[in-house]
Amino acid sequence: MAWTRRVLEDCLGVGRDERLLVLTDPGMEGLARELFEAARCDSSLMVVEPRERHGEEPPEPAAAAMRAADAVVALTSWSISHTRARERACRAGARVASMPGATRETLERAVDVDYGDLRRRARELAERLTEAEEAVLITGDGARLRLDLSGREGIPDDGDLREPGSFGNLPAGEAFIAPVEGSAEGELVIDGSVAPDGRLDGPLRLRIREGRIVDADGPGDLEFLRLVREAEGGDVVCELGVGVNPGAKLCGNPLEDEKALGTVHVGFGDNSTFGGENASEVHLDAVIVRHRLYLDGERVSPP
Repeated sequence: MAWTRRVLEDCLGVGRDERLLVLTDPGMEGLARELFEAARCDSSLMVVEPRERHGEEPPEPAAAAMRAADAVVALTSWSISHTRARERACRAGARVASMPGATRETLERAVDVDYGDLRRRARELAERLTEAEEAVLITGDGARLRLDLSGREGIPDDGDLREPGSFGNLPAGEAFIAPVEGSAEGELVIDGSVAPDGRLDGPLRLRIREGRIVDADGPGDLEFLRLVREAEGGDVVCELGVGVNPGAKLCGNPLEDEKALGTVHVGFGDNSTFGGENASEVHLDAVIVRHRLYLDGERVSPP
């Protein structure tokens, strides 16, 4: 299938003499088995019990297997992206692709894409994020959020996971950065989706002071709000990202939503694994469609 070939060959570049681990849980096992069976190398399929939230550590046997592999694909219902297990596996040289909650539709439309164009877009935006001192994000009816980016490095999530120790989400397609903790000031209107709830029934307005959520108005009973409030450091603005994948669309799965060309997202919680200083048990993204993003006064999104 096209998506399995893209993952194994175009993104991870798995060789015949390498060890591949496909990590999954019962709800994702069908897709994971397709990938496992498509591999032409020494491959293993490990099925574990799902965790309760994104960013929760996998079982230690799985973490050990990740460290021992040359390449890891996590087709799981929860995200391992911001875990110590993933970070340690990369430090050991494993190439890791995290695909939390991926559906067949997402894989077929947003993984089977032109990676030459996607990588160019992601790398150009990451460079601009690195060079910028300040970001201003205008959302909704003119709500304005300012973020300090000085001294932080923009990172392209471009699907190129062929170097030892590399890591990224698949589908790929964003450039992101960890803003300086405590710097975010203003308001943010979210009109797309939030993790883990999915598509929003109406806009969610967040008031942010000294880098933290201090108030929220909008749809009630959101798991997103409960998690960011209960987790230590969960209410901290930890990420600014820009989607560049032309195959991705807003579908309610933040894994794909945040990659869609023409969207931005703001993350809350942990950023200690990508250049920030806030450690938390959660990392939750909020995807925004209606927006204008300026870096040092120059508009960069929408394209």
